[in-house]
Amino acid sequence: MNPNQSHHDLPDHDVDLENDAVWNLLENTSPREASPRFVQDTLRRLRLESVRPKTSWWKSLLAPKLLLGTAGAAIAAVAILTSLPSPSNIAPENHVTALPTETQNWVELEHAVASELLSDAADDPSLLSDAEIIALLL
Repeated sequence: MNPNQSHHDLPDHDVDLENDAVWNLLENTSPREASPRFVQDTLRRLRLESVRPKTSWWKSLLAPKLLLGTAGAAIAAVAILTSLPSPSNIAPENHVTALPTETQNWVELEHAVASELLSDAADDPSLLSDAEIIALLL
């Protein structure tokens, strides 16, 4: 078997490339010459990147910028937490005295609504059933 012989017929790509807009655009462009120092600059960059030591991820955690940022955030969090009032600083009397006043207001509101409903039911008895009227009276 000859290694130069192809077992499969390959499609003719040249026909497709003749009508390709990208290739037509590339044919119309003017060629650019590389700078005289292109090879030297590229090789110098490769040498510099290969010489740069690879740092481990755990060594980057001990970087000064990261440590300063973390310390600043911790100090800010402690300052905020210490400036917030703790539950022991709040007087419990304020909560206890406020409860009966709010409860009293609700009771008064319930009585006012019940009396309005009863007065409307007295004008038009079909608004409320007998059970609802009895519930309002109790």
